[in-house]
Amino acid sequence: MQFSICAAAQRQRGIVRTSLSSMKKTWIVLAALFLSSILACAQDRPSWEVFVGYQYTYANTHVMEDTGNAMDSAYGNTLTVDHNLTMTGANLSFQRNVGKRWAAVLDLGGMRANKDVDISQIFQLLGYIPGGSSQTSTFTQTFYHVMVGPQYDLLKIHRAQIFVRAMGGGARTILTMDDTTRKALTFLAPKYKTTTTDPAVMVGAGVEYPVFRHFFIRASGDYIRPFSTSTQNYLRVSAGIGINKLGKPWEP
Repeated sequence: MQFSICAAAQRQRGIVRTSLSSMKKTWIVLAALFLSSILACAQDRPSWEVFVGYQYTYANTHVMEDTGNAMDSAYGNTLTVDHNLTMTGANLSFQRNVGKRWAAVLDLGGMRANKDVDISQIFQLLGYIPGGSSQTSTFTQTFYHVMVGPQYDLLKIHRAQIFVRAMGGGARTILTMDDTTRKALTFLAPKYKTTTTDPAVMVGAGVEYPVFRHFFIRASGDYIRPFSTSTQNYLRVSAGIGINKLGKPWEP
């Protein structure tokens, strides 16, 4: 009788040990599956993205007017020039994704535009043209920027990702002109600088949509504000194609 009780107790302990061992294995498997799912989610977003596109910019700039006034001030006059300018160029950005929503972005851009300005009164005073006649000057304004800052994925609608961003950096403005105008500027305002480099900020938003594996299309709108002696404001719209790097391709 005593032997039977001992045997039963041993069998019970064996069952308990087997049950505990099975539970332990189950928890290990569940933990492994949980960690795998976390790692899989982390890999859903690519590590790097590179974008290149075309940019169309509406500019409100006083650069040409200020240059004309630098020449005209020698005679005590002021010159009025239309401040509105349409500029076109290219945009390139490198994006390092951090976590599920944040990214660090380096944004590069360059654009230019030509504008004909009537500064006949200056040419007449200099004796370049007869009184009563007119002559226009051709100015070319080129604008470059380098920006860096955070970008945040705000929301996702179907497969379209909407983002917002705010950046800071530098901007370079270069103003060139025809030979006659350059000679007049050199004579009347020899110390006037037509190339400036200034700090600048940029804020904007955009949308990104995957099209095939590692490729996506993107459109964005940004406001760029250089802190320059000449007032400058730029509203930029850019669109183009990008590729993600070192990450999982977009799901079809």
